[in-house]
Amino acid sequence: MIAVKFYDREEELDALEKAYSRAGADFIVVSGRRRIGKSRLIDEFARGKDSISLFVVPKEERQVAKDLEAEVRSKLGYSPSFSTFREAMEYLFERNVGLICLDEFPNALVANPAIPFELQRLWDRYRGSREVLLVVSGSYAGMMKRLFTAGRAPLFNRATCTITLQPLPLKTVVEMLRDLGIDEPSEQVCFYCVFGGVPYYYLLLERLEDRSFEKAVCALFFGVGAQLSEEGESLLRQEFGNAYARYYAILDAINAGSVSMNEISQRLGIRSTTLMKYMHALQHDFRLVERVVPFGENPVRSKRGLYSISDNTLAFWFSLVYGKRSAPTGDELRSFIGRRFEALCREFLVSILEREGERVVRAGKWWGSVEVERGKFEQREIDLVVETDRALYLGECKWVDQQVGERELRWLIASSRAFAKSKKPIKLALFSKRGFEIQGRDDLLLYDAERIVGDLRCSH
Repeated sequence: MIAVKFYDREEELDALEKAYSRAGADFIVVSGRRRIGKSRLIDEFARGKDSISLFVVPKEERQVAKDLEAEVRSKLGYSPSFSTFREAMEYLFERNVGLICLDEFPNALVANPAIPFELQRLWDRYRGSREVLLVVSGSYAGMMKRLFTAGRAPLFNRATCTITLQPLPLKTVVEMLRDLGIDEPSEQVCFYCVFGGVPYYYLLLERLEDRSFEKAVCALFFGVGAQLSEEGESLLRQEFGNAYARYYAILDAINAGSVSMNEISQRLGIRSTTLMKYMHALQHDFRLVERVVPFGENPVRSKRGLYSISDNTLAFWFSLVYGKRSAPTGDELRSFIGRRFEALCREFLVSILEREGERVVRAGKWWGSVEVERGKFEQREIDLVVETDRALYLGECKWVDQQVGERELRWLIASSRAFAKSKKPIKLALFSKRGFEIQGRDDLLLYDAERIVGDLRCSH
């Protein structure tokens, strides 16, 4: 079996190492989506260091204290008996233990809701006289906010550094897949469109005998003992707790095609003013939903904003797993990949342009009415719009088995008339699965799956 190594996260490890080497006390909070790799990051950082590390499991406080007691005994050779979390932490601070890691700290609230306040008092008492780095992590965005960043949070303003783990970039995922023996560029694109940059899902591929895309997806979501069959529901229950049902209904509505605030409000039967706080949390706290307005419009003032599920795996689960008795057909998979391919192409083009020295000003998509011929207007959509300090890039993305050619180029040229008044030169870009029937030129970029993956490898 292939051992999946630790990928990327150089900046996060560097921040932790700098805090560890500094004199005095530091309190670092590591947060991020479930499955994003917080535990692995902490393990990699703590490796080879004298540390006390505990993965906090939701259970009685005495049991949590006993878990800490066992960890202290294994690392220090001796430990007094602890019956509370406060006793254990006080002992560690008194002993001047240099590195203390509490993974999934929000679980401690199940043991005792007063634990964050007790940690606050202990930290305030000892931080001025100890050489200690306290690292605390947690998956639940809402809970982490209530613990650390909200104005009256028990640990508000105690953290000296906050690290929010983001999904791994496409180029890192390509490296992971190659190490797993998945070399076909189109397969790599497909996996990214379903699993995004969440490392855990790629670890599951390691255990499969057949790692071809369709077989792997069927095995993980629909096979006997499929590990991801209830992934969407599990993720939402853990993130949202008691508010799970409302958030679930919102995401289900978006997946079903209610993509404006008014449509979602009508489908759920709740007022837009009430809905707004949930949408704000989904966008900014949990980062599971994206609101897009036509490129060039003010996101705050525009009334044409459309919502979509931004998390690839959650979008896949709602679209093709939730409520289904059988695995999706090849056509259903291709249709889903085609929709997610647009976001992948946008991410890719931004990274390539930045690598080549252009400063990206903004990126998105555009839709609206355009005069395709003199006096003839049509509703059109441009999949990808990227503005840099040098040019305006407009792109069309096609995930089909046929090569892309003149027909798609003519469509894009006609649609580009919506930006005829642009003060910057316009450059066109076509993205495809299988290649092109046309040649590139100075104002036309051509990227198929093979070239996308090849250019990403060159950027390492």
